[in-house]
Amino acid sequence: MQLARGGGSVASALGLLSATLLGANSACAQESGAININDDTSTDLGKTRIDMSVLYYAEDGGRLKAIEPVASATLNASDGSTFNVRLTSDTLTGATPNGAAPWIAPQTFITPIKTPDSETTTTSASGHSVIVTIPGTGVVASQYTAPANSLPLDYGFKDQRYAIDLGYSKLLAPDLRGSFGGAFSTERDYRSISFYGGVEKELFQKRTTLSASANIEFDQSKPKIGIPVPLSPMSGLLKGPNQNKTVIGGVIGVTEVVNRFWLAQLNYSADLSEGYQTDPYRIISVVDGGSGTPLQYLYESRPRSRFRQSVYAASKIAAGPTVADLSARVYKDDWGVKSFTGEIKERIPFGSAFYFEPRFRYYTQGKADFFKDYLLAGAPLPAFATSDSRLGKFSAKTIGAKIGVRLGGGEFYLKGDRYIQSGDQNPPGTIPGLAGENLFTGVSATSIIVGYSFAFY
Repeated sequence: MQLARGGGSVASALGLLSATLLGANSACAQESGAININDDTSTDLGKTRIDMSVLYYAEDGGRLKAIEPVASATLNASDGSTFNVRLTSDTLTGATPNGAAPWIAPQTFITPIKTPDSETTTTSASGHSVIVTIPGTGVVASQYTAPANSLPLDYGFKDQRYAIDLGYSKLLAPDLRGSFGGAFSTERDYRSISFYGGVEKELFQKRTTLSASANIEFDQSKPKIGIPVPLSPMSGLLKGPNQNKTVIGGVIGVTEVVNRFWLAQLNYSADLSEGYQTDPYRIISVVDGGSGTPLQYLYESRPRSRFRQSVYAASKIAAGPTVADLSARVYKDDWGVKSFTGEIKERIPFGSAFYFEPRFRYYTQGKADFFKDYLLAGAPLPAFATSDSRLGKFSAKTIGAKIGVRLGGGEFYLKGDRYIQSGDQNPPGTIPGLAGENLFTGVSATSIIVGYSFAFY
């Protein structure tokens, strides 16, 4: 079951700890005393670095949970070239909002199943749905009920994802680096393959680095229930064939060593997505305009084209033994979504073997042009409509910290974050019949990462 796509890890896919900041992997000056934007690996020339970690992610209210082990290896040759490979495995379980609005009475939903084992009513493994035969049709489907005055959740979420990322970079000249790579991921209902290439040019005795990169991505949505017709009624019938999407994008940037204590970076990124971008599992309620009674559930509909742009600025500032990271990102797309992200973190060493790194991130966004909490019965259907909170108006805060300690020639690290979304439970214009319901479907979550990194010749 898909949540959000774009070729990143599950942390990105789930919108973990707000929007992912885009940044180029710019090289920077190695002059004595200058800070390095990749300071954790700046002394790895000629070494091989191994990094192993496990992410645990849990949303409040018994919603989605994820476990993600990651293993990566980076070979840093003595001539400055590098080769990186990363392996990822995600296990996801739990419940996700199906898109319907809450109501004062229980609501029953029905979804297709691929190959039912029985045509009799049977409790599923999740304990929240049953297998039924629709009277008078012989169609076998899965049925579940949401309690009154609660967010309708589909508890059938279970998925396993495997991914591999490969990257190679090489000095083409003393002041010019080229890089390319690719990634492949597969899961039960989605497949993605992507390729990228880029160059970095150093100027003014390595004080300035210009970078440019481009990427292309090919995705396929292949849910076992099939792809529903947008804005068609929810039913237990199997849907249509698989759908594809292509993404083409690029990043240009500049990194500047302002002085030996200050490193600054500015990037502009843009990408164009063409193809299927609708969530095949998500629905939207059609309600009575007075009472709010749900009369029908329709599969959502999103445009097949999306152009996204962002500007990202970051600084690393050294003050004594500490290093502060400050960043900001402004984003907009032609779906009407606009957002701002600001983040600050401070790396504080305690002796030579231990450090502490608190951080805070703030994110806010406006809703997409076609975002609706529900549709009104009798009104003309729009071309596009979604109730997905990720395309709605909300704000989010992330408070977290990372600790690291040198152990056995490597570094053990532990990172924890608390992510809290907030939004309007009853937006202006909510009909009286739904005024007492919480229409905001955002999430709060906790994540923990435990890892160990070491390098050797």
